[in-house]
Amino acid sequence: MTRIIAELSLIGAVVAPMAGAVVSVAGKGLPGGHCRVAAGLAWTSALLAVGAAVSVAVGGPFIAAVDTRGGEPLFGLAANQLTSVLLVLVCVVGAVLQSFSLRYLQSDRTGSKFFAAANVVVVAMAIVCTSITPLALAGGWLIAGAGFVAVIAVRPDLPGVRFAARRTLRVFAIGDLAMLVAVVMITVRAGNVDLVSASSLNAAVVHLRGFSPVVAALIVTAALARSAQGPFGRWLPGTVSAPTPASVLLHAGVVNGGAILLVRLGALSSSSMLVMMAAFVVAALTATVATVLASRKADVKGGLALSTMGQMGFMVAECAAGAYLAALVHLIGHAMYKATLFFGSGSQVARRGQAPVAPAVVMSIPARAVVSAAAVAAAVGVMSAVPGALTHRGSAVLSVFVAATAASAGWAWSGRRPAAARMDALWAGALLCAGALYGLALGALGGWIAPALPAAGSGVVSSWWLLAVAGAGALVAGLARLPFAQRRLVAILVSAAAPPARLELAGDGDRPAAGRSRGDSGTGDDLLTERRVLVSRDETAA
Repeated sequence: MTRIIAELSLIGAVVAPMAGAVVSVAGKGLPGGHCRVAAGLAWTSALLAVGAAVSVAVGGPFIAAVDTRGGEPLFGLAANQLTSVLLVLVCVVGAVLQSFSLRYLQSDRTGSKFFAAANVVVVAMAIVCTSITPLALAGGWLIAGAGFVAVIAVRPDLPGVRFAARRTLRVFAIGDLAMLVAVVMITVRAGNVDLVSASSLNAAVVHLRGFSPVVAALIVTAALARSAQGPFGRWLPGTVSAPTPASVLLHAGVVNGGAILLVRLGALSSSSMLVMMAAFVVAALTATVATVLASRKADVKGGLALSTMGQMGFMVAECAAGAYLAALVHLIGHAMYKATLFFGSGSQVARRGQAPVAPAVVMSIPARAVVSAAAVAAAVGVMSAVPGALTHRGSAVLSVFVAATAASAGWAWSGRRPAAARMDALWAGALLCAGALYGLALGALGGWIAPALPAAGSGVVSSWWLLAVAGAGALVAGLARLPFAQRRLVAILVSAAAPPARLELAGDGDRPAAGRSRGDSGTGDDLLTERRVLVSRDETAA
């Protein structure tokens, strides 16, 4: 009986957003508003996903599948430590997004279309996260991409939206075609592989034989296209023209699909050293350049978009190094943090140009260094003490990630302490407790998920190369401060990543504004003004 309830919770978590999509389109006569009913179904989905995760924690992994006569799964959903966490993340983000959109889109005539498309994306990503067969995963992958393009195109009257939707569709089509070809090759050569079974995935690599590098390259291509990496990256900055809820759905869900794909198909995607090296180089270059440019964007959402490209680049690099645990924890943190930043992006517009308020008392540099070091020690020490937290290949990378985050937070918070000197000890103690809780949370999460993570294939690169990425980022950030780079290189790169919306402020929708070509970036003041107008229009469009 308990297992039946668990399976129903898993199925219900996927089906509820599907019902929300139907209600959004066909339920306009429902009392209380059809969009509110859709949002309620989204929260039902989130609660059922949490219930499925609790069932995994109590009773162990389980599946809800339709089997063939030979006993092989034809279609099904799996709940283990990995898939249940991903399912909770997708469903909770979808529910919070729709609650936010109830107010944001309350006067928008296209609100029902947005809710329908958003629910389709949530359903599709839930299938990508929990499917046990490659065919079902590919189906969810395709539907998620098409659904997000529909989300972008809900408001074609906004500047740049039509152009961004078409460019996104073209890039997604390349990645989706690669995904389809890879799944067909896997199915033909290895049959209907069980994606939650490590032995089944390893057997599929053996059956693929000489085709294994080709399949790995196709999977990596699909992941890079969805994550806006390297030559596939230009579609992402243009999506800031869409309303803020669309940006939240993208940056907290859709672009994470690339990392989710590499984690779920780890044994298949990491079977070729050449493919992993290529993925690592592309992701490292994207992470370095995008992170440096993010702080130089004149608009709030544009900077967040480039930040996402940088974060996703580092996540793909972690997967190329076989550090799946670090990549997954990074993915979860990025989704929640970036969703929060986009939800609050509208409040940042009025603050541009205002001088920050300095704290009344600033702790000395040595004292801040001591507090930061103590926070690092507390976070890493507590995480190391959690059983199973450091047993996976990515645990060393995760430890560095935890240390860097704790150091950054400790340094920033110690500069904002209360004015009263007698609060020093209490303030430092609070930072140590925060560091310890942070390490405990990530250690517990990592220790719980680690048994369900795939084993790294023979083609993964050394995890030490991730330190080289961090060093290269610091070097490029320093070079970007040189006068020549400020005048030439940075301006060219920022212009190349600019959303097409700014070219349409005085145009007719798809052509550049009169008197300016697509390559002309304008002056710095023009860029700043146009970006402010773009974000302000987005926040008031509803």
